[in-house]
Amino acid sequence: MKRWIGPALCLLGWLYLLANTACRSASPTPALSAPEILQRAARAMAEIETVHFVLERRGAPDYLDTARTMMLRRVEGDIVRPNGLRGTARIFTLGMVTEIGVLRIGERTWVAFPGIGRWEELSPERGTVIDPRLFFDAEQGLPALLARAELRLVGVETLEGRPAFHLHGEVPSGPLEEWSLGLIAGRLRADLWVEARTFRILRVRLVERDSDPQDPTVWQITLSDFNRPIELHPPEGSASS
Repeated sequence: MKRWIGPALCLLGWLYLLANTACRSASPTPALSAPEILQRAARAMAEIETVHFVLERRGAPDYLDTARTMMLRRVEGDIVRPNGLRGTARIFTLGMVTEIGVLRIGERTWVAFPGIGRWEELSPERGTVIDPRLFFDAEQGLPALLARAELRLVGVETLEGRPAFHLHGEVPSGPLEEWSLGLIAGRLRADLWVEARTFRILRVRLVERDSDPQDPTVWQITLSDFNRPIELHPPEGSASS
């Protein structure tokens, strides 16, 4: 029996070496071109009914009001096709952080300010919120804009524990400027991460090229919880403006 120990160990060693080699050679190698990935991503996002989002802004101050007192830093919430949104906007005003509740159903929008304890309907004259169609629209939304952009494939990376295609390039703000109320503007350097299995967009990072080079304006959108059941209803007892 002992005479078989040596050959058996050699055989196990060779199997281990072959297994290691196979694992190394099986590392993700994208077989699709950047335009193909972008087209598939646009189609995948067109099928999404709901999604959770986090929109963050970094960089030099940009104000929401003419008095230059309110700066948007973060919005987190849920989008419901075709034009529903609920979430919380974090705003810096007069050196303080204020969180404002936002609810949009169709063309109607409500806001809840801290300390008031109720929702108020926001008339078009008083303002509006980011259009939720930005995330879905087949012609003017973010996925469609990126699908028409000239992005190059950087490689395959792991994002939130999932393999994702990373693409990079430049895009014009186009309809994003209108739908973000003029907050996103000019030429943008774009980084895009697309889940390799589902082709859903996981993250978008946009850097405004015309912003301060020392403190550039960066927008980052992170998407998750796709197609989670969500129902939106007008707030009970909301005061109409």
